[in-house]
Amino acid sequence: MPRTVNAAAADDDLIGRLAAIAGPQAVITDEDERRFHSQDANRAGALPLAVFRPKTVEDLAAGVAAACGSGVAVFPRGGGMSYTDGFLPDRTDSLVIDTGALDRVVELSAEDLHVTVEAGCTWAKLHDALEPLGLRTPFWGPFSGHTATVGGSMSQGTATFGTARVGTSGDNVIAFDVVTADGRILRTGPAGQPGHAPFTRQYGPDLTGLFANDAGALGIKARVTLPLEPRPAAVAGLSFLFAGFADLVDAMRAIAREGLASESFAMDPVVTRQFSGGPTSFAQDLATLLTIGRAEGSALRGAVRMAQVALAGRRFLGREGYQLHVVVEADDRRSLDAKRARVRALAKAGVELPNTVPTAVRAVPFSPLPVLSPEGKRVLPIHGILPFSQAPELDRAIHAIVADHRAETEDAGVVVATSFFGVGRNGLLYEPVIYWPDAASLYHRRRSPAGMPAHADNPAARAVVERLTTAMIDAMYARGATHLQIGRVYPYLRDRDPAFVELLRAIKAELDPRGLVNPGALGL
Repeated sequence: MPRTVNAAAADDDLIGRLAAIAGPQAVITDEDERRFHSQDANRAGALPLAVFRPKTVEDLAAGVAAACGSGVAVFPRGGGMSYTDGFLPDRTDSLVIDTGALDRVVELSAEDLHVTVEAGCTWAKLHDALEPLGLRTPFWGPFSGHTATVGGSMSQGTATFGTARVGTSGDNVIAFDVVTADGRILRTGPAGQPGHAPFTRQYGPDLTGLFANDAGALGIKARVTLPLEPRPAAVAGLSFLFAGFADLVDAMRAIAREGLASESFAMDPVVTRQFSGGPTSFAQDLATLLTIGRAEGSALRGAVRMAQVALAGRRFLGREGYQLHVVVEADDRRSLDAKRARVRALAKAGVELPNTVPTAVRAVPFSPLPVLSPEGKRVLPIHGILPFSQAPELDRAIHAIVADHRAETEDAGVVVATSFFGVGRNGLLYEPVIYWPDAASLYHRRRSPAGMPAHADNPAARAVVERLTTAMIDAMYARGATHLQIGRVYPYLRDRDPAFVELLRAIKAELDPRGLVNPGALGL
């Protein structure tokens, strides 16, 4: 319920109480900072009263209780890489909760194979902490893991590293510590009992699953416990070029059914055209090559691998067709060679390419992810996850939508390209990506290197993008697609069984009676 009495004085009182709880440095009222933290990769939300950046879980809980107790909505933000309005304030009477200062590795058991981190820990930081121990999490982050946080990924849902083998982020978590609207810290899993370690997820009803992919609508993640596994001894990438989408899908499905890949990702010809001519500095290329060389484990093998990658360069990016990139892992070189041979046999409809892309991706897994195209264009990905059997029909529907809008997309400079990712043994993540020239926001400018091309404000293109987005999401819904990063964009509650909706709303009301924790997320 909106506050009605002396709101300005109440705001000042809340800011003062937050500063008393967590220190003045934890309460950011600078307008540019508030504006930046209320924007994502696509849109801007309302300007909040402040950004609250606590350094301890206890301060987070006390601050949330103070805000919600005052009738102020809280919008939790992880790395800020969302593009579905996942954390954007819908009112000025709000706080953005920035979890970035909660970035510690809390507990790590190399013996029992689990790790607990604070929600603001990035995937890159966790990766670096585990590397000396020869360990990793089975799902170990999205491409954006340089900036994306573990808590944000667990709230939004993410895919990439390990996804072809073990699924997405929510499939690979053991337990959460969640801050509810009244400041309680709710612990899921066995560690909620004194002296019990968080070594397993299943112990009675799965409350961990309840909070996975909840878009922060049910509570704010404070700590996350993840499983661990030994890192593979041998890793290699393979790349192929297919003439058409049907051959690509057949190969990805066959590789997925046999569980051969850790990552399996592909792109259509339009994607490669967007990046084949992109400007990359000599220093960046050299840094990537040196990292590839170090990753090979020996000076000679590293030098050979660097030479191969350098000779291949990016020439193949200009070749028309659908590119598939596969990463395989094994405990030894002999097993790795057997897996590579099997992947080649299953991808025989394609032409093998230099494996530059998967080699570079694995050598530098968490390089800073651009939020604009190399030409400075805005970028908006849309996606759906569906069974491989439904992929050809969805592909035809998406191409029909693009064709129906061709005149207006050409007038507005809008381009649609598509990427694809294998998810477990039976899923395909189908991701159209829309590019268009438009003015960069504060978020884009801060997240982009200096010297990016600038474009004028382009409301006509944004209107076209909105129409395309709506039509594509409807097409995905009609074919049974699910989604990560639900936020406020994907139709999570559309046509749901009434009993399901009633239960979910009851859970929301129990945890957040006044509806002040990320209101609007999930459609709640």
